[in-house]
Amino acid sequence: MSKHTVFVEAPPFAKFSDAEMRRLLDDERLEVLDWRGKRVNTPGFVEALATADIAVTGNSLTITDELLEKLPNLKLIAKLGTGLDMIDIPSVLRRGILLCNTPGANSVAVAEHTFALLLGYLRNVPQCDNAVRTGQWEKARTMGGEICGKTVGIIGLGNIGSRVASRMAGFEARLLGTDPCWPEALAAKYGIERRELNELLAESDIVCVHCPLDETTAGFIGKAELALMKPSALLVNMARGGIVDEDALYEALRGKVISGAIIDAYSQEPLTASPLFSLDNVILSPHAGAFTTDALNAMSRMSVDQLFQYVDGATPDNLVTAE
Repeated sequence: MSKHTVFVEAPPFAKFSDAEMRRLLDDERLEVLDWRGKRVNTPGFVEALATADIAVTGNSLTITDELLEKLPNLKLIAKLGTGLDMIDIPSVLRRGILLCNTPGANSVAVAEHTFALLLGYLRNVPQCDNAVRTGQWEKARTMGGEICGKTVGIIGLGNIGSRVASRMAGFEARLLGTDPCWPEALAAKYGIERRELNELLAESDIVCVHCPLDETTAGFIGKAELALMKPSALLVNMARGGIVDEDALYEALRGKVISGAIIDAYSQEPLTASPLFSLDNVILSPHAGAFTTDALNAMSRMSVDQLFQYVDGATPDNLVTAE
């Protein structure tokens, strides 16, 4: 019986528990190539990947048509996480390669990180900590704001956005939303008012971005959109960097067009230099929303489940199609 060759690239795969890697290593039908943490320019990387018919990938590996030309044996890509903006989906599907991801596995983690950063910003948590450490017992200097009673606009009401909405409802915020696939039941349950993007931006005190990055959302929020927001408004981007024009955001923050921003995703990662570093009205996070042990274990488990569905001759869950 010929073996399947599994190329594991995703750095977070089985990072906090070796249970899923053991599932792979213990199956006699599989030969496992562990290249976690290596880059495509690492000597031997592409050559090893070319021998595999299954690849377990993360956000670091950009799968282009050019790369796929070098991978004649590839039959399945199991992508950790929901985002697929680093994969040329048409080229993958045109070659008959199966592609699946792990939607929902990290949605709680990202939603909770949204609130961690948002509450940290509104209640000046870093400043509070610094004040105590430096002997500045001056509460007025750490005066904050509340979510309760604010109008919160959510762009994208999928797995993550829906969980943000449910939690925002618990904070007694008024909820606005925009999504091309409007979730009627969710909106009815939490009282989410449907708005077009420009209306949502103009009405909201807090704007949370949770939509995927694709050809329809690239550059979604630029100078013109930021100008629609209230001067007191806060922008929170927990999705992808390419959705928000970072140069326009910098100018809007510097010029007090909007009050502040929270950013967890950037057009270039890792972010090693940025004019945003000079601003005190922005909180920056290293695209860490999904990084909890629970979420990473769940993503690893879902990817291995999908892999074994394929090996067993079944259709993997969460298969990406052309629609």
